[in-house]
Amino acid sequence: MMGLGANGVTGEDRRRIIRGTLHSFLIQGFSVLLVFVSNLFLVRSTDANSYGLYVHIFNWVSILSVVVIGGRDDLVLAQLPRYNEEQHSRLVGLIRAVNRWIFGAALVVGGLFVALLFLVRIGTLSGHQSLFRIGMIAVYLTACLSLNQLILQALNHIRLSQIIEKLVKPLLLIGCIGLLRLLAIPFDARALVILSCVVLGICCGGVLWLVYRKLQRYAPPGTVAERLGAPGEPPGRAAEPPEQLSGKTFYFFAVSLFNLLSTKITMLILPVFAPQAAIGIFNIGYRFADLLIFPFFLMHTVLPQLFARHVVTGRAYTQSLFSESNKLMTLLSLPLLLLNLLAGKFLLHLFGPEFGEGYTAMLYISLAQFLFSLFGPANTILMMQDREKYSAACLLAYVLVLLATSCWLIPGGGITGGALAILISSGVYNILLAVVTYRLFGICSPFFAWLVRRRV
Repeated sequence: MMGLGANGVTGEDRRRIIRGTLHSFLIQGFSVLLVFVSNLFLVRSTDANSYGLYVHIFNWVSILSVVVIGGRDDLVLAQLPRYNEEQHSRLVGLIRAVNRWIFGAALVVGGLFVALLFLVRIGTLSGHQSLFRIGMIAVYLTACLSLNQLILQALNHIRLSQIIEKLVKPLLLIGCIGLLRLLAIPFDARALVILSCVVLGICCGGVLWLVYRKLQRYAPPGTVAERLGAPGEPPGRAAEPPEQLSGKTFYFFAVSLFNLLSTKITMLILPVFAPQAAIGIFNIGYRFADLLIFPFFLMHTVLPQLFARHVVTGRAYTQSLFSESNKLMTLLSLPLLLLNLLAGKFLLHLFGPEFGEGYTAMLYISLAQFLFSLFGPANTILMMQDREKYSAACLLAYVLVLLATSCWLIPGGGITGGALAILISSGVYNILLAVVTYRLFGICSPFFAWLVRRRV
């Protein structure tokens, strides 16, 4: 039941992959529908310029929240699955430490950013200081929600780790939009930012409560503070010395920052060369293209814990996990690519006739996202098996190529040029990542195994 041959995946791990992917598919599939409806309501309730400004504010909120987290989201994902029943104090202590960090970091980062906008005139930022001051609340809330969801995932609560953001958040957003429409409150950019902060605040309260409940099994009876912060070892057992994780945390932070920049650079450059409405059009096209990354994220709810747990198992087993997940990702991505190709124009026109301009850009980004499934979860192996510095280096190359191609193509091509820059950069990044993973681990996608055999 457990063994499937020397190079096979164990029955337990296969069940984890299939069950976790199925649960994630159901949750996130419903979430895609809810997000589509919520974005449709947002766009239809306001004008393209207000929606574009709202997207612009939250692009910066996303970047600052990554700075606030400082790589601690990937750190808990890599470290918590390795702790056994003899290391409860480390588990509880790490969770407490990362939550304390993001609270303090949010105050510092938010304060510095607001002060910078006040003291220095910055093109597309300083003119919206009042909106950014409200948005600083969302920086902490976004960081808190992301971090604690990954804590639940690392503790193998796959379904619970997704319910708040994927289901509760868009449902609350839809409900609040309906309430504001009934109250006839105007949907300008300010209203949208405040609305998002309220929804994020409710979601953060929910995820913190879930983490608190799940941590009770790791901590001895006592007060609330003791459950969240005291060593979780049975009486009489000495707490283990703290681990030195600063180096890993730095590289995880670099990975998170570069990964976010890779998704935001184009939309940060667009306002310089394109009208405000183009940002909203590009964002909607990007949302549909993100359907192609959906299978990759489905598997990411299961694979990091498995790769982290099997860090010493050996190349053959890691290759088996990689191959099975790679094939499943690609199989799930192909119908989504076909959907965007055939129905993309219709879906974009649902948001308004002007959104049809984003069809070509959507196709380019869809192809770029498909490459992640085709090449497989190479980055996950690097990050979960103590090669995070190589992951950071590859992502840095990705960001630099994307920055160069965006500056080259956007001035003349607008949103289509920006999408083409994303496609070129994605191809360079995935090829580089595949080469590095093969050189370090001897692992490659089964779709490109013929290249390895030919070389041998």
